[in-house]
Amino acid sequence: MAPPLEHDLPLVSVTRVAKKALPDKANLSKEAKETVQAAAAVFVLYLTSAAGEECKMKKRQTMSAKDVIKALHDVDMEMLISPVESFLQASKVAKKAPAAVADDDSKPVDDADDDDGVPNEEEETKD
Repeated sequence: MAPPLEHDLPLVSVTRVAKKALPDKANLSKEAKETVQAAAAVFVLYLTSAAGEECKMKKRQTMSAKDVIKALHDVDMEMLISPVESFLQASKVAKKAPAAVADDDSKPVDDADDDDGVPNEEEETKD
C-alpha cells in the first residue's frame, strides 16, 4: 500500500465516481480504488495550482470557476471544459429551485412575532 497523500480525497466518493464510468458489472480492486484516489488527488492539486497561477496573474486571492476553466485550457484539458460548464449551469439551476419551493411553502407571517429582537406590545404584557 502506498503512503497516504496529505490531501487524499474520500475513498468512498472517488470509488462512486469511478464506478459510474465503468460497465455495470465491473468491480474495482482495493489497489485500483487507491490508485484512482491518488490520481484524482494529484489531478485536483495540479488543476488548483494552475488556477491559482491565474489568480496570481490577476492579483486576486479568491479563485473562481472562470479561473478553473481557464486552467483547464492552459493544461490542455479542453475536453473537460464543456462538462464543467454544464455542471456549473446545473448547479445554478439547482440553487434557485429550493428558493422557489421555499417561497411556495412559506407560512403566513404573524406580525406579533416579528423576531426582530425587540419585544412588541403583546410580548410585554405576557410578563
